[in-house]
Amino acid sequence: MEDREKLPGTGRIEAFSDGVIAIIITIMILELKVPAESIARGSFAGVVRELGPNLFAYALSFVIVAIMLLNHHSIMRAAGHATNGLYWWNANLLFWMSLIPLATAGFGQAPGQPLAVALYGAVMFVCGISFTLLRRCASRLSPADRDLAGFNRRNDAKNALFAALYGLSVPLAYVSVVISIAIFVVVAMAYFLPSRLPDER
Repeated sequence: MEDREKLPGTGRIEAFSDGVIAIIITIMILELKVPAESIARGSFAGVVRELGPNLFAYALSFVIVAIMLLNHHSIMRAAGHATNGLYWWNANLLFWMSLIPLATAGFGQAPGQPLAVALYGAVMFVCGISFTLLRRCASRLSPADRDLAGFNRRNDAKNALFAALYGLSVPLAYVSVVISIAIFVVVAMAYFLPSRLPDER
């Protein structure tokens, strides 16, 4: 196959998206506040109690955003070239990803509250749907190749499945926040290693 790193337009999309994702991660870390009073008292338990939920939410979101970044590069390499449609579907994804810091802050501040967990799941659900739409657009632009077509179909199905799980986490948050949080962790683990293109194996 041709070198996908040098295909026209896709490199610009990747570079722009990398910058936006870096800003998203920066905003998330800025939401973490040092528990000054607990530190002043020398209370390790107080620090863990105050910072723990926010740190967990940040770590989970950091892993999810990092996975999105890696899989985004995979999608761009699979695209044969850039089109206006690819740019817009990519912008749609970045818009929803830009809401992750907001959802992370709410989740970290109130991890036991159904609304905070449901909001987090809803943002991840829309990000998952946006990834599916971006991948479908990219697959239509892919070079004619049977292995690559199979790769795109498998990942399309995988995206749809895990987006559905994120969607399920929203109503489940009102039944059990633990189940919804478990869904977030399981999906992150399932995506931990990005899918490799046929010529990368």
